[in-house]
Amino acid sequence: MNARLQQMADQMRQSLGTTGGQGAVRTDSARRRSASELLGKKRLMVAVCAVLFGIFSAIIELPLPAEDAYTAARAQLRQRPAPQDIAMIAIDDATLNELRVALPTRAHDSQVVDQLVAAGVQKIVFDRAHADPETAATDAIFAQTLARHRGKVWLGMATPIANGFRISDPIVPLKQFSDVALQASMAGYVGPFGFSVKFPTRVEMAGTAYPSISALLSGYNGPTQEYRPDYAFDPKTIPTFRYVDVLHGRIKSGELAGKSVVVGRTFIESPDFHNHPIYGRLAGPYFHILGAHTLRRDTPIDLLWYPAMLLAAAVIFAQTRGRPRGARDLWIVVFALLLVPFVLDEFAIHADIMPALLAIGFAAFGFHRINRKYYNVGVDAMTTSAISSERPSSERDVYALKIANLAELSENWSEREIGDFVNTLIAYVRGPGEVGDIAFDRDILVWLAPRMETADLERHADGLAMMLKTAISHDWQSSQGAPALGIDTNHDLPVALRIKRAMQAAEEAASRGVRFIINDAAHLEARNHRLGLIRVLEKGLRDRDIGVAYQPKIDLSSGRIVGAETLIRWRPDGGELINPQDLVLAAEAGDRINELTLVVMEAALIDGKQAITLDPRFKLAVNMSAKSLSDTHLLFDIMTLLGRFDFPAENLTLELTETAKLEDHRIAPQIAALKARGIGLSIDDFGTGQSNLEYIEKLPSSELKIDKRFVQHMATSEESRAVVRATIEIAHSLGKIVVAEGVEEFSVAAALRAMGCDQAQGYLFSQAIAMPELLAMMGVRQAILTA
Repeated sequence: MNARLQQMADQMRQSLGTTGGQGAVRTDSARRRSASELLGKKRLMVAVCAVLFGIFSAIIELPLPAEDAYTAARAQLRQRPAPQDIAMIAIDDATLNELRVALPTRAHDSQVVDQLVAAGVQKIVFDRAHADPETAATDAIFAQTLARHRGKVWLGMATPIANGFRISDPIVPLKQFSDVALQASMAGYVGPFGFSVKFPTRVEMAGTAYPSISALLSGYNGPTQEYRPDYAFDPKTIPTFRYVDVLHGRIKSGELAGKSVVVGRTFIESPDFHNHPIYGRLAGPYFHILGAHTLRRDTPIDLLWYPAMLLAAAVIFAQTRGRPRGARDLWIVVFALLLVPFVLDEFAIHADIMPALLAIGFAAFGFHRINRKYYNVGVDAMTTSAISSERPSSERDVYALKIANLAELSENWSEREIGDFVNTLIAYVRGPGEVGDIAFDRDILVWLAPRMETADLERHADGLAMMLKTAISHDWQSSQGAPALGIDTNHDLPVALRIKRAMQAAEEAASRGVRFIINDAAHLEARNHRLGLIRVLEKGLRDRDIGVAYQPKIDLSSGRIVGAETLIRWRPDGGELINPQDLVLAAEAGDRINELTLVVMEAALIDGKQAITLDPRFKLAVNMSAKSLSDTHLLFDIMTLLGRFDFPAENLTLELTETAKLEDHRIAPQIAALKARGIGLSIDDFGTGQSNLEYIEKLPSSELKIDKRFVQHMATSEESRAVVRATIEIAHSLGKIVVAEGVEEFSVAAALRAMGCDQAQGYLFSQAIAMPELLAMMGVRQAILTA
């Protein structure tokens, strides 16, 4: 809040009282939790559910496929060749074809072991358990070979594996082999959808610990753990030799020296194939080699999902505090969680991030729904849903502030400028009193404030509206935005209903051009009366039986009737006479004013034809809202009526009544069309509302009518006489005819004639009468001014 705003707010507090008015009622409800606190509780519930959802998803490994896929994607970006110190001895299709066997025999294995030892291989690991007997001869040969190379050869084994309610038997080498050879675990765990593989570094069975093949090949001596092979190593770069070439000595000297080897199946029909997320299906032994390189590079550390979830939980719960925030902090954490694993991968550190991302996504969705339902974007305000309640509030008045012409006012503004404008208004509204949460709906601000007595409330509302008007004029250099307040004081009704009624009152105040309307019992009664009028009006419009009468216009120089104003004089179903002003207000409130204008005009044109027969110069006047000039459909209908009844356009005058400002660009084309047809325009009730000198400039009328309040005070007020005289002179200087309304005394008529006023109408000459009576008067020359 700037210094000027603070000063104005302080002045308002002094004039209205520090609590928003001397009659403000303060009770325990003033200390109730605000809507912000209640919505903070909703956000807290979302945060708790989001974190619990993330933890639960981690426990059941729900996001594991996505985790594995992202790990593989990072590995592809870090692609590198595999070290050359571990080689693959592949039992491939070419080997089987050349040996003409389904699998190499143990005699073949014995020869291969001898060849590998002779070639200088350090470790020979079979990815095969040799658990089933072959023949006595080949088994004996293989056992002798293992004994001869004791400490250099490892055979595969596997501990029992639980699969649902079933537990598989262990897979171990035959006893004659296990007595002379070492063993290494072949077992691994494949993740969902085959995106990942996990290996243990060590397994236990019957009290004995066995290293995994990968741990054995890497020389790993760290703690027992499970880890994922690093897919950044390219399996295509692993040195691979055919089993049959080793068997027949077709390997170049020195190619295997100093290496460790894995002897495993790679032929097409082998069941030991698994999905590699980058290279597709890959033989199982290659995964052991990738795992060995992973362990050799660094001791893997698996942080699991805990650190990421802690970070996500901290940020999620931070979002529940204070005013609603955007998703920026959540997005920052999301990007951090996605980027940090790239760094950790280089240090062999793995952390699951997908459960945390699920929690953040859950929270972001929940916060978005709350913000969308209860908070406005771009302004420091809630929606009306946030402060609505089905319970009454006997200690609070409900306020609604509408800025008239906000759409036109902000036509050239950006969204940010509109938000700044609304936030400025909110700051002013918060200033004068104990205003809690403020809601914004389209172009209306809504809030609750401590209850006041009627007199204090009227003073408070008037002062607040004037302050806001000044603020808009000063801060935004605009005189277009007129604030209108609607205040509901029906304390026994639910707050939600009262908000709607306060908004309706603000709309009505804006349309009527008043600063505020208090929606109390009296106003409700008046509104109900107006609604009743609307129903009666709709029937009258449907039946086209709305009655009219005509008040003559007298030429002051000759006393001759030169025209008449069409006025509504209607008794629905022969009942009481309806107040024309109330009927017009009801038509405007029900958006039926144009239909009423057309029905009245139709009746007037039918009657007016008779007057034109007597006097071709007779001018028939019909009232119309100046706002209707922007409605091309209405003007088209008027032209259609003129053609249908063959009524000369030059004999029709439209008396424009309006209290609101007009926009030149919206009415200029219609005014040009009316003038082209010869229809006259008259500014009614000049001197009131917006009908001032600026109005004359914007409405190039042919006639100007002085409001009756000035005319009727001419006999007693020099100021009124001066206003009338000046108006006549200005109008004549612009070439306009001047008509004085409300002439009731001969002395006033004489004074108007002396001032040069052209025409007059009022009770001195005649009340509104039916057309037959008007025709009778036209047949007799008037001598009232010369008597």
